[in-house]
Amino acid sequence: MKIALINASPKCKESASGALIADFLACAYEKCDCAEIKMNRSKLTDDVIDVLKECEAWVFFYPLYVDGVPGHILSCLKTLESMKKEMGEKYIYAVSNCGFYDGRQCEHSLDIIKHWSRRACHVWGGGIGIGGGGALTALLHLKPGAKPKSKIDKSLNFLLEKILEENSFEKIYANVSLPRAIYKMAAEHGWGRSLANNGKKKSDISATPEK
Repeated sequence: MKIALINASPKCKESASGALIADFLACAYEKCDCAEIKMNRSKLTDDVIDVLKECEAWVFFYPLYVDGVPGHILSCLKTLESMKKEMGEKYIYAVSNCGFYDGRQCEHSLDIIKHWSRRACHVWGGGIGIGGGGALTALLHLKPGAKPKSKIDKSLNFLLEKILEENSFEKIYANVSLPRAIYKMAAEHGWGRSLANNGKKKSDISATPEK
């Protein structure tokens, strides 16, 4: 089976979606043929379309945006829906990550991909909501299954099994294995560092644009 791993993060590099794809590839090593593609703009290239045609299963990796999906993905999905006859039936899976601690926050965004897949005459395979996405790029150096991303790696292994079996599931959720308070503290420290790097102060967070 050939699987399309679709990095739909608008970031060009160092995205949580890219980190999850790397972890999935570690799970899938020598078990299947995976093709990585980027879908970070609102228009699909001919190369991306050709790869999608060749693959039996598509896995969308993307960040949560206001309880939904990034806007450019909607444009791409609309294009793919118009090509459903030439694409043929595919198994569609989704892995949504969010900066919130709880992966269940991604539920509605997974439903968007689910409803689209049925509208486009594909098979909904299932979705995973990942919490603690803000920590994922910092955990790339860890071995598969190591804490604090052991629950996430377990969910990706589960996803791989379902894809290879050509089976479906509904939705599951996972998050980083860190206490909520520690994750919150680390996230706030990261925001503070970003402000400082851009010449701002913490008080600037509540600033309003000038008229």
